[in-house]
Formats: sequence, C-alpha cells, structure tokens
Amino acid sequence: MNIIFCTSPFQVLVAREVAKYTGEKFFGIYLKMSNDNRQKIYAEKMKEFCEDTLFIDNKEWVSELREKLANIKIDKFYLASLDNPVAHMIFNPNFMRLFTFDDGSTSIISPNMYTRYTDRVVGPEDITLENVINLSNGHYTIFDTNTVFPTEKLIKIPFDTKPDDFLKVTNGKTVKVFLGQALGNYVDEKDIKITEKLTRKALEEIGNTLYYAHPRVTVNVENAETIQSDKCFEEEIYDLLSNYENAEVYGFYSTSLLLVKDIPGVSVRCFRTFLTTNEVKILGEYGVESIDLPLSDTAVDIIMPVYNREKTVGNAIESVLNQTHKNFRLIIVDDGSRDGTEEVCRKYLNDERVIYHKVLHGGISRALNAGISLATAEYIARQDSDDEWMPWHLDFLLNELEQNDKLDIIGSKVDADRNKLQGGIKRNNFNNLSGEELWFKLAYKNMFNHSTVIYKKSAVEEAGGYDPECDGFEDWHLWARMVTKDNALVMNTLTAYYGLPEEDDKGMIFRSRLAKSRGLRLEDVLE
Repeated sequence: MNIIFCTSPFQVLVAREVAKYTGEKFFGIYLKMSNDNRQKIYAEKMKEFCEDTLFIDNKEWVSELREKLANIKIDKFYLASLDNPVAHMIFNPNFMRLFTFDDGSTSIISPNMYTRYTDRVVGPEDITLENVINLSNGHYTIFDTNTVFPTEKLIKIPFDTKPDDFLKVTNGKTVKVFLGQALGNYVDEKDIKITEKLTRKALEEIGNTLYYAHPRVTVNVENAETIQSDKCFEEEIYDLLSNYENAEVYGFYSTSLLLVKDIPGVSVRCFRTFLTTNEVKILGEYGVESIDLPLSDTAVDIIMPVYNREKTVGNAIESVLNQTHKNFRLIIVDDGSRDGTEEVCRKYLNDERVIYHKVLHGGISRALNAGISLATAEYIARQDSDDEWMPWHLDFLLNELEQNDKLDIIGSKVDADRNKLQGGIKRNNFNNLSGEELWFKLAYKNMFNHSTVIYKKSAVEEAGGYDPECDGFEDWHLWARMVTKDNALVMNTLTAYYGLPEEDDKGMIFRSRLAKSRGLRLEDVLE
C-alpha cells in the first residue's frame, strides 16, 4: 500500500493520473487548507482511485490515521507539497520510499517556494527541503520540464480531465472567462487593493466576461458576472464547451491557462502586470500570448540625454518601451553625438511616443534642461542612455507616488549584476529611505540613482533645474536644492540595471561615475 498526500483540488487531479499510471493501491490523505467548498469535494474524489481516505480537518486525525493504517505496511509516500509539516509527520524516510508529483505553477515558474531557501528545515530530525528533493525516487509531472527536479527524475504522465460523456456543441457561441488570482501577498492589504484594481481593469478591457473567483481570493468586481464554481477550471472548461462552441480564457498566470490551451475551441491569453513579468515571460515560452495591463494610468515624460552611446542607447530605449506602464512619452535629447547614436535612435521614431531632439553639444545639464522644457506631463522620469529599466519600474514607482501626494521625487535601487534582476520584481518593504533621515544623508552622499528617479516637473523648475556648472554631479546638486524633510522617498527595491559600457573596464568606470556623482575626481577615490 502507498500513501498519496494532497493539499489542493489540483493536486487531486494529478494524483488521479498518478494512480492510473502506476496501477498501484493507494491510501489517500487530504489536508484541508482553506474553507472553500472544493476542499471537501475533492477530498471525496480521492475515493475514486484510493482504497481508503482520510480528510484532515481537526486535531483528531493522528488517531484516525493510526486506526485506518493498523497492520498495513506502507511502501511508498507520494507528495506534492514538498515542505508541508503535516506530511512530514507521516512520512518516515526509514521505512517509506518517497515519490513526488506536481504542485501547480511551481513546476514551471521559477523562482518559487521550492527553489528558494532549500536549506530550511521542513520536517522532523532536521530534514531540509533539499533533503526532500534528493530523497525523491521520481517526480511525476504533467509538464515537459520542471523547475525543482532534474530531468532524470521526471516521469511524464498524461493529464485528461474530459468527462466520458462530454459532447461539444457547434452553435457558434463564444464565452469569455477570466480566472481570478491573487497578485503578490494575498493577506497584505496593499496587495489586495492592487489585485482588485488590476482585476477590474482586466475585466473592463475584456468586456462581457464570466469572472471565475479564486476560492481564497476575495475581489469585489462590478463589471462581470461572478461564478463560484465547485470544480477546478480544468474540469469546468468542459461544462462551458457543452454550451459554447468557443471559450476565450484570460488570467494573470494561472497554470490552468497552460492546461486548457490545447483543447479544441479554447484560446488563452494572460495579462502582464508589474508583479507578473517573470511569470508571463515563462508562459510565453509555452505559447501563451500576453496583454500589458498597467497599474497606473498617470502620464509621465521620460527624459533620456545621450552623447556618443551608439552601443547602449538601443537597449535603454527598448527597456522603456517594454514597461508594463504605457502612458508615457520618451524624449531623447541628443547632446551633439558624433557616432551612430542618431541612427540608432531614429529607428524607434515609428512609435509616436518616442521623440528625438538633437542639440549642440553643451553638456548633460543643458541637455536635461532642454528635455524638461519639452515635457508637458506633471511627472518626469529620468533614464540614462547606458542603463536599462526593468519592466516593472514605472508602474512600481508611479503607484507609490499616487499614494502620497506630498512626494515631489521618488527613486529606487539599481544593480550592475543582471543576475540580481532576474525572476521578476522583488519588493523590499524594509529600509526605504525618506523624511529627515534622507534629507540628512543627502548632505553627505547622493542617495538617488539618476536613472531611477521620477519627479514633479513643477518641483524641478521651482528648484531652478540642472546647473550646467555642475556637470558630473548635476543630479546631486539638484536634489540638494529640491529635497525637503517630507517630499522625497528612495524605495529599497531593484528596478534598473546599471550599465557599464566596456566589459574590461567595468570596475574603473563604476568608480569614475560614482566619484563624479559625489563631486570628486577619480584620482581622489584611488588615492
């Protein structure tokens, strides 16, 4: 006899396929993880492929399990939730062989909770997550690849949720469906509001949609018919296709999009938000098309001064055009470049949001002031021609600005190591810098990175703009005149790549730029 342990309706569907594939006998355990109706319903479904089952929803389960398994030898333990403490109370590596199976999006999207912090203890006798992964004798998967287990451990199994009595209609009707999902932390009040706002915007864009609410996510929507289904969508889709010839399925990054996309009559698309750029990129690799969904609709003008940067300016422009935020103009001010910079920039002028303005060479401050004079939006964002924004940059910072009308300027963090910027946005709610602390530190050190800054045009003009006599530390000089004790914020979240032109001179160029930003010569730093 084997034990198969589930904690979600989706896991039950995969467990059913595991039972079919192996042909072995199973004792099924379902651990209740929430209060939605599907928990009990799918626990009952385990009886269809298990000899006996146990539904864990109280503290009496230990004695119940002991009674049910009395005189029964357990050979294998099948687990999807690799770090579940209840599962590890039951699993005994000394007497049972471990096998694993898919736990939803963690199979294809990385980083995830099983690829991070693998040295953490997840069970008795200090067993770590890494130990669990290594103990698995094989991982049963419905996908072609896996983020957690090596290829040699993967056992590909079919995944079929079509009912035996399914009859597809041919009535020409189409239904639009949106799959609800939490974005960010589903218990954080700010993230709940973000999820609600983005969900409403998505539903408005789709129009005339059935909203399939996630059982653990409460979102108040008024522009769609809400469906509370007791089925996983992988099964629900066949009920829809019994009434509609075609189904257009939308969502953020639900695994269901992948699992229904090849069903005849079904098309799928996902929405790319500032919180889901990594997930959507991965879904794209599986053939799921995406639609950009900005959190903010605030207009912003982006000023990019450039001088002889033919090798890097293209990537800088691409990073702007790749933002999830869309309501912007990119004002490129060419400070009299003599290389191929102009030719590179002009390739992007077919996008009406891109403006190219060439001036006589006069230095970065004059170029910046020229850009400010061309700006018409309330907010101005700064971008350097050798740096690159991450797709979430504008949406993330504009959302913060919109929450605090006292702010005149906001910035974030950069890094010259691309590896630290992989895997989507990693918001850090600790060690943000603002108020008197920021105002005080700014007297001794430039606390803003120029390429991450967004400021109010009116505040910069009131401060007198950039001083051409201060090229090299023009930004720091402006902040010193502009920042007060309550109008500035530096977010401790990475949103930009700090580009260094020549690979062999990275260290020296970085020191040189850092020295200039502090009003020093490179020689002063090296002494």
